[in-house]
Amino acid sequence: MKQLRLGFIALAFALLTAGPAPALAAGPPVVGANLVNEPYKQTPAEQEATFRALLSAGVKVIRAGIPDNDHGLAFAERAYAHGIRIEWLMGVYPDPGTKWRQLPPAYKGKAFWEGWPLSTANADVFKANIAAELAKLESKGVVLAGFELGNEINWTGFNADFPLPAQGRILNEKDLADDPEGRQIAKGYLRYLETLAALKDLRDHSTLNRHTPIISAGLAGLDNSASWLHSVKADAVSVPATLHFLQAHGLDRLVDGYGLHWYPFVTAPGTPQGMASLRTQVDNDGLTECRPSRAAKGKPCWITEWNFNGLKGLDTCPIEDSMRIAMVHEMRTVLGALAKQQSLGGAIFYTWQGQIHAPKEDHDSAFLCGAVTQSGRLALAPL
Repeated sequence: MKQLRLGFIALAFALLTAGPAPALAAGPPVVGANLVNEPYKQTPAEQEATFRALLSAGVKVIRAGIPDNDHGLAFAERAYAHGIRIEWLMGVYPDPGTKWRQLPPAYKGKAFWEGWPLSTANADVFKANIAAELAKLESKGVVLAGFELGNEINWTGFNADFPLPAQGRILNEKDLADDPEGRQIAKGYLRYLETLAALKDLRDHSTLNRHTPIISAGLAGLDNSASWLHSVKADAVSVPATLHFLQAHGLDRLVDGYGLHWYPFVTAPGTPQGMASLRTQVDNDGLTECRPSRAAKGKPCWITEWNFNGLKGLDTCPIEDSMRIAMVHEMRTVLGALAKQQSLGGAIFYTWQGQIHAPKEDHDSAFLCGAVTQSGRLALAPL
């Protein structure tokens, strides 16, 4: 999730400096790119062009959804035939008969409630549907890069258990136990864990994907965005509070890594002042861990989305790439340190390309103006 500032610089430096290391990542971090905007709806020729461009940049892992239909299954099979594995972004299935929550009139057209209320998550329905889809994928020989259940479940955008309108609150662990809104969200978190358990059972009994890692939902780092949340009248639960609650109720028995999203704010990139600014963000942002304690028992972090806020020069062709090149260098310094200590399971850039037929380029993309950018190649290089 991109907003004014997201605090995962703090997470990275804290992991480098605070307490014993978590459980070690198995091998080098998985590096890849998000593929968004329903790429499975592209024509086969368009998909082929995308896969060739990905491979030209060395990308062999993409984060994407796989809908259970002919288009989705063909997309996954086609990607795998090119040697590109999918980190499967999955959603929960609701209780039968659950109706989609309609946004209040003041929120029409805004990106809120883009996921079911987690309190309606039904593990049995999920298991029945995903078992059938996974069997189809495996019948085609498809091996995945990961299973990631849920996206940014800790705020209003993707979890309709959060009320609208809201007050711009960032709930903490105590709120999950004592506050009426917090208790409703906690109820959803418990249902989410039931679905995770169903996913683990499916994974453990699969034919080809028994060793495919399970990643918890990538969490939105909104811990320092109270002013923005207040302006849009949305709420969130802090990343530490969400992780601690889930860990206290068995998360570490169910996953191989913690999903996190990381969008630092650009400040004087490529300069000593810029790095000093990043260190100031470390001091101020307060994300001190992504594991249940500082004991040596947590899980590696998977940064399943990362990019930057505040970039300039990427909205028109030809682009001015120097700012992002400098930021990617700084980011890779942090990611590389995490990789060296084996506490980083994956780093997946957001995003490869926006809508391929859009009238305006998406400045978040690694692929811009008909080619892979220099910053994109650097962001997608092995760590």
